Amino acid sequence: MKKLVILLFTTALVAVGCDDKKKDLSAQFDTLMKENDSVETVHQEFEEIHKEMMAEHQRFTQELEGMEVQDSTILEDVAKHEVILKNHDAIIESHGEIIEGHKDLKADFDQMSDVEMEAQIKEMKEGHDEMMSEHATMEEEHDMMMNEHQAMRQKMANGMEE
Repeated sequence: MKKLVILLFTTALVAVGCDDKKKDLSAQFDTLMKENDSVETVHQEFEEIHKEMMAEHQRFTQELEGMEVQDSTILEDVAKHEVILKNHDAIIESHGEIIEGHKDLKADFDQMSDVEMEAQIKEMKEGHDEMMSEHATMEEEHDMMMNEHQAMRQKMANGMEE
């Protein structure tokens, strides 16, 4: 009889302990989903900035079409910018897929085991960190391209004056 009581008590403790862990994991997930909303907002804002950069690059390349470019480094820089912008397109698309994947995860999260929950939370955190890091890198590259556009315009203007 004593063994039965100990077994029931142990089972009850395990059940309560598991329930607490699930609640903790669910709370972590809810926090991450709020963070996901913030990341999505930043992502959408960056998409707009990227579109503006693409338009600026397009305007710049159109300006070049009507000119005889003396400095071949300008054409090299324009080609480099095109590669960077295409890379940004791919990164932005992958971020959208990650964000949607995180949203889809919400429907099944409560049915997952503790181990699956922990793995998903870890993956979400890593995804958020990766996206924020890549956004920062892309912003730096946009700034670099804008500065190079200005420098190239200046070179071209100086070349025309001579």
